[in-house]
Amino acid sequence: MKILVLSCSTGEGHNSAARALCAQAAEMGIDADLADPVSFAGPRAARAVAGLYNRMIRHVPPLFGAVYALGGAYAATDLPSPIRAANALYAPALCRHLAVHRYDAVVSTHLYGMEAMHTVRRKGRSVPSWGVLTDYTPIPFLIENDVDGFFIPHADLAPEMEAAGVPSARLFAAGIPVHPRFETPTPRDTARAALSLPGRGRMFLLMTGGVGCGHAGDLCRALLARMEADDFLCVLAGRNERMAAELRIRFGGDGRLRVIPFTGEVPLYLHAADVVVTKPGGLTSTEAAVAGTPLVHILSVPGCETRNAAFFAAHGMSLHAKNFREAAAMAAHLAANRGAARTMRENQARNLPAGAARRVLEAVTRHGS
Repeated sequence: MKILVLSCSTGEGHNSAARALCAQAAEMGIDADLADPVSFAGPRAARAVAGLYNRMIRHVPPLFGAVYALGGAYAATDLPSPIRAANALYAPALCRHLAVHRYDAVVSTHLYGMEAMHTVRRKGRSVPSWGVLTDYTPIPFLIENDVDGFFIPHADLAPEMEAAGVPSARLFAAGIPVHPRFETPTPRDTARAALSLPGRGRMFLLMTGGVGCGHAGDLCRALLARMEADDFLCVLAGRNERMAAELRIRFGGDGRLRVIPFTGEVPLYLHAADVVVTKPGGLTSTEAAVAGTPLVHILSVPGCETRNAAFFAAHGMSLHAKNFREAAAMAAHLAANRGAARTMRENQARNLPAGAARRVLEAVTRHGS
């Protein structure tokens, strides 16, 4: 079987899910290609779309919340979305790409891919198309797309999708695909040694997202105030080099703080940590939960991230802090209270079992055979 996985670089989460599917496909002997649907309009278009989104998330997250709310109100009118009109511009190039490579199915981890495939199918190219939700809520315009099925993160989200008009037969509670490295248990000491981190003391991990979001300095100060002498804090700063430099200057005299630039070793950092504090992105949260790391949510971007945090907290998979001091107190509690940490890990394993990428691909191949 040969599949095309479509994603988009608006944040790292969608791409992480897409790469997880490709990695799993390789293990299953499935030929999988990864592409950004916007790239079919040219590389400049892809860079412009990703850059605009990432600047908005990093600098004015409330604007994203406003756009999200406006999109939800517009979607409720049942009118075709402006997003579809934009994605239709490169649908002809995508259609030609599909004809050349003869894919058996297309799996989209981003709305743009689903919208483009909707137009492709309306133009008469009957390629099976699937959508993967990477947040714990349906986003605006998701359900307007003609797909063979949606892979949702959890069965509890099915009623919301059905109420929006998606037949239950097109819903598959597979989970969000994460890379096998998150699913493979790694002893804490082994992970720390591989990362050249101290073997003693409790490790607090702060993740700011792939683009490096949030007022990390204030949160670091609150966490350091709660930590003991042997504890240490690792900050994954993403691609925000300016924020990383500011943290090094501000806390340069505190040997307990380590600032880590964008890294491909996130699975090891999660396995090495006693507790992680992060903004509630769908992929980041899922990766932490699948790795079995006690989790505190903070710095929600209005919209899907607030829904993610609420879902995780309701299912006992995280604690949701309202401010920096509360986040630090919650992190210290989970790091010190083994019973609370164990209960959270059990809830994570029960609600988000490993193997989501395999379940997605098995469903795609089963329906394509």
